[in-house]
Amino acid sequence: MHTFLKAFQIFALTWTVLLWSLSTFAVEDPKAAIVEVGIKTVLGAKVDLSLQFLETDGREVALKDVFVPGKPAILVPAYFSCPRLCGLTMHGVAKAISEMTLSLNKDYRIITVSFNHAETPTLAADKGKEQRALLPSEHDGEGWRFLVGQEANVKALMQQVGFGFMKDGDEFAHSSAIMILTPGGEISQYFTGIDFSPFDLKLSLIEAAQGGIGTPLDHLFLFCLKFDDKTGKYTWAAFNLMRIGAGITLSLLVGLILTLWWRDRASDRAKREKPLGA
Repeated sequence: MHTFLKAFQIFALTWTVLLWSLSTFAVEDPKAAIVEVGIKTVLGAKVDLSLQFLETDGREVALKDVFVPGKPAILVPAYFSCPRLCGLTMHGVAKAISEMTLSLNKDYRIITVSFNHAETPTLAADKGKEQRALLPSEHDGEGWRFLVGQEANVKALMQQVGFGFMKDGDEFAHSSAIMILTPGGEISQYFTGIDFSPFDLKLSLIEAAQGGIGTPLDHLFLFCLKFDDKTGKYTWAAFNLMRIGAGITLSLLVGLILTLWWRDRASDRAKREKPLGA
């Protein structure tokens, strides 16, 4: 019995030391790590469009030069050698825009910026060719740009849009999100995950364009809907629906009054024109 208790004490002590070692050295501050690689939404914040990056052909451009003048853009933070999540994110974007009626490279652009400053324009060109091949032939693939940049500019852009990432061995720990930017570079909307609704993405671009794109029906939908940050989708806006309902009711009431008034006038005119004794 004494031998058993002694063995148990040694086992318990060893296990306690092991757990303490793992908690101290393996993960020094897990909460800090989670915060660092998360997404911080900063709606309304303005991106510095003068930040310089390199195109796939090695040309240096400012972010503002990659926009279609007066049109919104989808910003996709990713790195091109990512073995998993970034590819899924870009595939999700390609799938969503393939089902949208807006015209890529005319109504909006997609700008994918690598947050790995060590990546090259050649690598960006290869990834661009791969992603553009996923688009239907009617989409102008030149509207999807792939950029790399110096560390200072990359970090500045990612901080401005609230995209956190950190080095993890030869790879990066990061989340998945895309941002909708207005023509002036303000952050209009966020979509997280790897699967994006074409309907919601389209409405967010129309909203960010501030009337610059979309059909009258699209704008009517936008008036009737509002974006729900919790679900990441557009939902019916009860107040605006009530306003539309009130407007329709008022129009019908005015129409009814005008119809009755016209009938009364027609009846009076008929009486006046009726021959005496008839």
